[in-house]
Amino acid sequence: MIVGQRICNEGSSVTWKKLAKAGHTKLVFETDDLLSEVDPSNKQAVLFYDADTVRRYHENMAMADVITVTTDRLAEHARTVNPTAQIHVLPNQVPGWLLDHEKPATPDPSLITIGWRGGKSHDRDFGELARPLRSFLQHPRNRERMELHCMGADYTPRVTSNHSRTRWTGWHVSVADFLRAVDFDLAVIPLRDSVFNACKSDLALVEMAALGIPSVMSGVGPYAEAHMAGAPSVLVLNGTSKRPDWQGALRDLVDDPEARTQLGKQAREWAATRTIEANIHRWEEAYSS
Repeated sequence: MIVGQRICNEGSSVTWKKLAKAGHTKLVFETDDLLSEVDPSNKQAVLFYDADTVRRYHENMAMADVITVTTDRLAEHARTVNPTAQIHVLPNQVPGWLLDHEKPATPDPSLITIGWRGGKSHDRDFGELARPLRSFLQHPRNRERMELHCMGADYTPRVTSNHSRTRWTGWHVSVADFLRAVDFDLAVIPLRDSVFNACKSDLALVEMAALGIPSVMSGVGPYAEAHMAGAPSVLVLNGTSKRPDWQGALRDLVDDPEARTQLGKQAREWAATRTIEANIHRWEEAYSS
């Protein structure tokens, strides 16, 4: 059995095709994004996933015996590409040690730390949050009691003013190092309503929940679905409202430390169902099928 992740480059596609033609090996095609619908603002990804690359991506998916995806939306797409393959939805999980990890102290423990994590590809996603967050941070009541901490890509310039506090931590060597360094009191997870994002997983929410960090997130795609399924979090509706109330949601949790603590505890209990250790049987079942 060969598991191939996002097989779409020319060289790997040649190998994949030879394996499929020989018929001696079962092929498992794995993907966790809808690569034919990459947001145009993600210029690096758009350049890489051009028409030929996406064509090879779909051709290789069509040759697979089994397809594994992370969301139901991706499974629907996979069925249109390869109706005969077995398709398994294997939601993203997190390592179990996160449930017992105590997050590090912030440089200034007197401040409430609002945190965001992610890469440069989230430029338009962060745009859903930037203006209201900037106003929230520079409000006279908040200037001396809170900060924004960005981890990964640096979006602090989009909310920085003379009356707000921000800091940035760049990339870590490994995912585990990053997770150990997260020091948020409250996480914000903005997501733009798009076809690509509708197929994404709720991994950002699961990571924060496993660390006991409550999240305020956009009411679209995987986060709306997770919230409806019972994930403890605060949902900010967008798509149905021209001005989603990020400030109101943040204010409620910032002003109520008990509610913030309780939501974090509930989130951690929920995340206990989303660990690799608790769900490894899903991969065993998919591969043994």
